[in-house]
Amino acid sequence: MGRKTVWRRGSPPTGSRPARQLVTAAGLAYVANCLWGTAVAVRLIRTKKLRVVHHGLFVVTATLTGVAATTPAWTRDRTALFLLPALVPLAVAPRTNPRSGAHWKVAVAAAPSYLGAVLARRRSER
Repeated sequence: MGRKTVWRRGSPPTGSRPARQLVTAAGLAYVANCLWGTAVAVRLIRTKKLRVVHHGLFVVTATLTGVAATTPAWTRDRTALFLLPALVPLAVAPRTNPRSGAHWKVAVAAAPSYLGAVLARRRSER
């Protein structure tokens, strides 16, 4: 005999808290990385000794995005599927010259994926 699952009023029928948290964390890491990179590009921050900060933010962003993108495999939450296309720009960005226009264009190419994942996550919470 199977056990029926009764959903409480107001709780989403699909998704999991860890999946939503990973999507949020990946999005916040991406925004922080973009803000730091922009501040460096417009010379608000001098990174002669702090270059490792941007690299560290990138590693955190790529790791969180990769882990969040796997959540559909171990949860019923499908919102992280939006992050799969972001893995391509994350793989290409380190191989572009930071002083060229290609670096920031590749980085910005991931933005729609993060936006889609965050919006889908918010929609699944309703």
